[in-house]
Amino acid sequence: MNELERAILMAQPTILGPMDAAPAMLLAFGLGLVIALLYRLSLAGRLPPPALVASLAILPVISSLVLIVIGNSLARAFSLVGALAIVRFRTRLASPWDISFVFFSLAVGIACGVGALPLAGLGTAIVALAVLVLGAIPVMRPQADLVSVRCEVAAWQCGEAQLLPVLERHASRWDLQSGQSLRFGETLSFTWRVALSRGARAEGLIRELAGVEGVERVTLLSDEGVE
Repeated sequence: MNELERAILMAQPTILGPMDAAPAMLLAFGLGLVIALLYRLSLAGRLPPPALVASLAILPVISSLVLIVIGNSLARAFSLVGALAIVRFRTRLASPWDISFVFFSLAVGIACGVGALPLAGLGTAIVALAVLVLGAIPVMRPQADLVSVRCEVAAWQCGEAQLLPVLERHASRWDLQSGQSLRFGETLSFTWRVALSRGARAEGLIRELAGVEGVERVTLLSDEGVE
């Protein structure tokens, strides 16, 4: 084989077959699961968004599928950059779980577009398996009793100390996500991620917080609405 033939062969894009790609993606999921569990355990008493924890486990599988599809093709790599730029700058996604599925859709679409149909089917099956496994793990399962609450109070009349007894009555755990002053210091805003106690309801927590003297507004947020 002369230099020209070798250069032409190297320039041709290559894609791993399903039997070669499966171990790589399964290993990616296993390592992603370890990363997600390690992240969850490293937070001690904090309450992270379940979607973020689960996304850490599923993203390595999706990214491995993307890189396998790209192979050694420079054209595919530039096409991927353009596709991701559209998602990044033109679409606002609040949930890490939603972003994971956007990447998943892109990866499968690219695989189908280059004719790697068996690989696209294999990737879809493995990601589906990853989602099912994540749903069976208690620490990664979305929690119905996990809410985020923002409370705005008059700074001269009320503070966090007056609100904590209410949280103690309605929540088993809570994590202060942010605290800031508004209106030139006249109003204080506190945001907590709260794990409700057994039998407690978000409605009762909001009603009792709103009844504290000095509280101006109580807002229930989606879990993804808090950084």
